[in-house]
Amino acid sequence: EKSISELGKTYSGLIGKSGEDFGKGKPFIRFMQVFQRNYIILSECDLVSINDGERQNTVQHGDILFTISSETPSEVGMSSVFLSNETGIYLNSFCFGLRSHSLQNLMPTFSQHLFRSHLFRSLVKKLAQGSTRYNLSKTSFLKLKLNIPHPDEQQKIADFLSAIERHIEIVSTKITETEAFKKSLLQQMFV
Repeated sequence: EKSISELGKTYSGLIGKSGEDFGKGKPFIRFMQVFQRNYIILSECDLVSINDGERQNTVQHGDILFTISSETPSEVGMSSVFLSNETGIYLNSFCFGLRSHSLQNLMPTFSQHLFRSHLFRSLVKKLAQGSTRYNLSKTSFLKLKLNIPHPDEQQKIADFLSAIERHIEIVSTKITETEAFKKSLLQQMFV
């Protein structure tokens, strides 16, 4: 059992940016990328201008990214893992990152499932503070305790869950294709 603060160190997303800084420049990970999926897809990034000498945090392979706020308590602290080896990628200002002290002790492929698990989500939901907009206290967040299995177990768990996710994606694609085929047949039938 380890607290999140024992697993790694947090860092902030972009700071000091205004509307005209966006739309050109370097890639940054959007809030919705972190919110929607347990891993980051680089092609979905937007752009932000970063000036020479400007001190901004970049994301590294294995970093776990969390949303800071949401409209409902159950959506606070959603996570996504940066599995790419690309460099020079920034994080939006409405999220923060957790950089593991050791990628061997907290494997990125395991992290993407751990921090989206029902148990973890129920712990984070209790930390949501607010009335119309809910925020996550980083201090309380870092005190959360988690059971972290041995790296060999982490690998087995990650492989198993990733295989299930791939199967779900294949079946979802087949369903979408079959629905499109049905729609095409129905259109032809009434022409």
